[in-house]
Amino acid sequence: MSDSQNGETVLRATGLSKLFKSTVAVDDVSFSLKRGSSLGVVGESGSGKSTTARMIVGLESPSSGSVEFPGATGSGRRGRARLVQMIFQDPFHSFDPRITIAEALEEPLRLHFDWSRERRQARVAELLDQVGLSTRQGGALPRTLSGGQRQRAAIARALGIEPAILVLDEAVAALDVSIQAQVLVLLDNIRRDTGMSYVFVSHDLAVVRYITTDVIVMRSGRVVEAGQTEQVLADPQHPYTRLLLDSVPRPGWDLDRVRRGRLELDSMKETS
Repeated sequence: MSDSQNGETVLRATGLSKLFKSTVAVDDVSFSLKRGSSLGVVGESGSGKSTTARMIVGLESPSSGSVEFPGATGSGRRGRARLVQMIFQDPFHSFDPRITIAEALEEPLRLHFDWSRERRQARVAELLDQVGLSTRQGGALPRTLSGGQRQRAAIARALGIEPAILVLDEAVAALDVSIQAQVLVLLDNIRRDTGMSYVFVSHDLAVVRYITTDVIVMRSGRVVEAGQTEQVLADPQHPYTRLLLDSVPRPGWDLDRVRRGRLELDSMKETS
């Protein structure tokens, strides 16, 4: 997205659209992601941001348009999994409740690498340490960990096969504020240390401001504004972006202004 990012493009979405029966969930969405950058996808519930994320990782197929990974050599579902991994808002249901966290981290290593058991276990130990989990927590079942610990485990599992891209769908929304901050710092450090790229789906503009370099703002399935995160949030050009910013509670919060902005926006006819 940003000209300040000089790395190679690792993801390009072109004209993405998704229809569910007669409902248009995503409508002609295009963006690109460069190595080492972090793209925020912002919007209210129903804006199409999560459906867009699911199309990136292959959980949904576009009705039209394409998702490309320039320079990638893998193909098929396994090839895409090596390129891009997804972390969900609540990772609890993505873990097998019958196996330990360490076993869950080892499973993708077994699927993707021809490694000995000793090497896999050494890698699991590295991953636990990287996300701040102990050996004891690695030996625990998912239900015995806190929400923050499970999210760290989900991050560790996604990092295991060293993907080029992480797609995070409201990945910190369910966490307490203090734990949310810890996970955000962890994610930011990982991106800076590894050069991994993020697509960060969120409705929380404070989170987006901290974790992303660029942003697209979605409303009713369409991109209404895009650019560098700081520039868009400091000087929003679209009424919807301004409404999202006005809706964030803060000292001197003007609810009447929010209501007026909503009425004005609802009366507008969105243009292409």
